[in-house]
Amino acid sequence: MYRSLAAILLTTALASGATANPWEKVSRPSSQVSASIGTYTNGCLSGAEQMPLRGKGFQLVRTGRDRHYGHPATIQFLKDFSARVANNGLGRVQIGDMSMARGGPFSSGHRSHQMGLDIDIWYSQDWRAAERPLSPWERDNISAKPLADARNHRLIEKNWDDRVPRILRLASEDARVERIFVHPTIKRKLCSIAGDDNEWLRKVRPWWEHNYHFHVRLTCPEGDEYCKPQRPVRGDPCGDDLDWWFSDEFYTLLRGETPPPKEPGKEPEKPPMPRQCERVLAAP
Repeated sequence: MYRSLAAILLTTALASGATANPWEKVSRPSSQVSASIGTYTNGCLSGAEQMPLRGKGFQLVRTGRDRHYGHPATIQFLKDFSARVANNGLGRVQIGDMSMARGGPFSSGHRSHQMGLDIDIWYSQDWRAAERPLSPWERDNISAKPLADARNHRLIEKNWDDRVPRILRLASEDARVERIFVHPTIKRKLCSIAGDDNEWLRKVRPWWEHNYHFHVRLTCPEGDEYCKPQRPVRGDPCGDDLDWWFSDEFYTLLRGETPPPKEPGKEPEKPPMPRQCERVLAAP
């Protein structure tokens, strides 16, 4: 019975658009065993855990969106990573969007972040400025600092902070991290700084936008049989795939003369959501 109801809700959401998205109407995690189900761009999350507002080396921003849920492995990673940032004297990270209470698709803003393994971390206006707790108003109204001009496809040198490579390297060298998405001009800057010491940049991938935050994607948690991982990153950490983002073909896309490519990991035709997600949506 509950499976049929959930299937109807999912079908209605796809047919009716944003106002009928049932995943955005659920305000608490399911009372199930924790599991990431499906793919990063087509999945859901059972037994989610909510990230605390503040802790050693981190605090949340944009909490009014109610998008600070993740797999327990994600919560543990964030606590570990943030503590390492603090212990290295690099300030306090500001954590933006994660996943909704039961994962699933957003009506707008993200194609991924669906199974509790994706996190947006802001480039802070001042990595040390957040030593006091932010007020509710501040959490929802402060802004990140853009490091790149996405429209003109260039780095904003005056906003560059030498702590950025160190923070990104701490994340990249964690075995739990699958990929980190940054603006292409930021990746090029990182490659120029790293020189031959660039193996840690293999996971750092150039992608559209991502000029004011970096996007951390974690590997499938051990034992989550319905979680589908991405293929490992191959090739030169600072090779041809980065060069493409500064080619004539790319600038043609940037000018809007041809459609942009699909997001990494997105299937050519989006399949139906995993059946397990029907149970997640309907669970108490």
